[in-house]
Amino acid sequence: MRNIKKPQKFVRLVAKATKYNKIDLVYFTANDVDVEQEIINGLMLIENKWVRKEVPIPEFIDINVYCFKHKKVMNFLRTRSTLSSGKFAPKDVVNKKVLEDGEFAHLIIPTESIIDFKTFYSFLKKHGTIIIKPKLGQRGEGIYMLSQTKRHYILTYENQDIKLNKRKLKHFFKNDINKERYIFQKHINSRTKNGEPFDCRIRLERNGVNKWQAAVYLIRIGTGQKIVSNVAQGGSVSELTPYLKANYENWEAVRDSLREIGNKLPYKMEQIFNKKITSMGIDLGIDKAGNPYLFEVNTAPGHEFAMGDIALIKSEHYKYRLAKTESDSKN
Repeated sequence: MRNIKKPQKFVRLVAKATKYNKIDLVYFTANDVDVEQEIINGLMLIENKWVRKEVPIPEFIDINVYCFKHKKVMNFLRTRSTLSSGKFAPKDVVNKKVLEDGEFAHLIIPTESIIDFKTFYSFLKKHGTIIIKPKLGQRGEGIYMLSQTKRHYILTYENQDIKLNKRKLKHFFKNDINKERYIFQKHINSRTKNGEPFDCRIRLERNGVNKWQAAVYLIRIGTGQKIVSNVAQGGSVSELTPYLKANYENWEAVRDSLREIGNKLPYKMEQIFNKKITSMGIDLGIDKAGNPYLFEVNTAPGHEFAMGDIALIKSEHYKYRLAKTESDSKN
C-alpha cells in the first residue's frame, strides 16, 4: 500500500519476486479500499502488465508510513489485516530515548530543542558549528549550518554562505525558523578528503526468518554540496569498504563498528519504542577519527540502491508472514 497511484519499477521487481514464491502481490492506495464492501480494487502484475482486480483484504499489508494520514482506511485495515510498518518518533525523541537506554548513547550527537535566543546563542558558542534541521524533515531539505568566527557568523543553506552579525543572527532565529519544529545539533565533521559531506546509509529489511538483514551498506557523498549528503540533491555513492580504505587508516575497525550497528540497532529501536516494523534505513556520519554518529533512523527508507536485493528480501519476508498467519489461524 502506497500513496502513489502508479506502481514504480521497484514494485514490479517485488511482484516478480513474490510470484516466484507463489504469492500474488496486490498494489493499492487508500482510494482503492472499499470499506463498505470490504474489498480492494487494486493492481496485479499479470503477464508483465498491471491489471486492476477486486480482491479481499490481504492477510498482510506492506504499508508505507505516509499512508497513515488516511485514518478511516487505516483503522479499517488494522482490524482485518497485519500491517508491516510504523513510525518511531520525531528525531529529538529518538535521540532522547536512545540516550536514556544507554547501549548506543555514544552514537547520539549533542542535540537540543531551543525556543529562546539566549539558549540558542550559548549552544552555538559551546560547539562552534551547529546544524539546524526540521524534526520531521526528509531528503535533506530545510537544513542550515551555522558557524561562529572571530568577527561574524556564517549561515550556510544549500550552497549559499551568508555572513551575519549578531543583530542579523537574532533576526534569523526569531523570524526565519519555527523553533517548535526545529532541532539544533552539534556539527559532526563527516566529510571526504575533498571536503564534501558524506554519510553511511545502512538499508535493512526483515527477511524470510523474520530477522533484520542489511541489503546494502552505502556511502552517500554530497558532491558540490555544503551541508547534506543526500544524493536526491545531487551527489554520488560508493561501496562501503573501498571508501573506508581510501579515507581511514583504521578502516577495518570503522567497518566493524558500522556492521555491529547494523546488526544490533534495529532490534534496539524496536525494543525502545515497542514496535515491530519491516523496513529501516540507518544514516550515520563518521568523523575524522572514524567515530560513527547517528544522523537518523528512517522507517520509510527509499530503495534507489540495491533495488533487486531489497525486492528479494521483501518477497521472502512476505512468504514468512503468510505462513505465520496461516499457522496462527490454525492454532
